[in-house]
Amino acid sequence: MLNLLAFPMYLPVAIRLRLFSILLVVTAPCVADQPYRLRIGERAPDVELTRLDGGHVRLSQLKRTALAVTFYSPYCEPCQRELPILSRVVGRVGHDTGATVTMVVIVSDGRPDAGVVKKLGPDLIWLLGDNQTAKSAFDPRTLPSTFIFGSDSTVRNINRGIGPQYESRVEGWLRRLVGKKTQ
Repeated sequence: MLNLLAFPMYLPVAIRLRLFSILLVVTAPCVADQPYRLRIGERAPDVELTRLDGGHVRLSQLKRTALAVTFYSPYCEPCQRELPILSRVVGRVGHDTGATVTMVVIVSDGRPDAGVVKKLGPDLIWLLGDNQTAKSAFDPRTLPSTFIFGSDSTVRNINRGIGPQYESRVEGWLRRLVGKKTQ
């Protein structure tokens, strides 16, 4: 059962369960009434963001067969694990299929560590999302959040968080997406 039921210990279990159910009833509508802004099948937000290496870019300007956009924070431990995996998957799918698979990292807080940028290589496009434009348009809510877009800028898949099947799931999505294109 939930650990919340253990607090406060001096209350009988029946009262703790009643308090928990009241809390659940009061907070559930708040979460349920706020669907994600960006959903599968919708067009990608055409936001303009600052590149880490200078200048600005719009997502619509990026030529690709598939686009993987991930939200990252240097303070997020799951983000630290996700970036090398996603980079490896994007590189592998692009190499194996000959398709142009582009990876964009939107840094939501601060700047990425220079060592991380160097380690992941020059093929990643690092964008600074400090102005909240990207967060507002994509509505990631969870870090890391990965959005997969086709060449037509339609959202094909969304992955929030990272888990044991993350690599195979995202690779499958990308392979199915680029497999539909003629090389």
